[in-house]
Amino acid sequence: MLTVTLANYAIVALLGIYLFVKLFSKTPSKILTGIIHGSLGLAGLGMFVFYISFHEGDAPVIPFLLLLIAFFFGAGMLIAKLTGKRFPLTIAIVHVVIAIAGLVLLAELWIR
Repeated sequence: MLTVTLANYAIVALLGIYLFVKLFSKTPSKILTGIIHGSLGLAGLGMFVFYISFHEGDAPVIPFLLLLIAFFFGAGMLIAKLTGKRFPLTIAIVHVVIAIAGLVLLAELWIR
């Protein structure tokens, strides 16, 4: 299950790189791409909860919390875009840094 979750997050990361490049190149991206990116990220959180539920031993809570926080930052950016408001680009950078930290810890868990 952890392998499927990581594969899902690989797709999320590729879409995120695309959105990040679009954001910093000042060219508008399709809202559908962001919605797919967020939906797959939320699905990954669901798969991770399923994994944690049946995981023996200590639950890997820190990677989950980091990915959840990154999801909330992303949801805030989506809401800002849908309402026509601008958000500071530092929020996108914080979103990326937190998501990368969560994915690194998730990958470390997968390697062990």
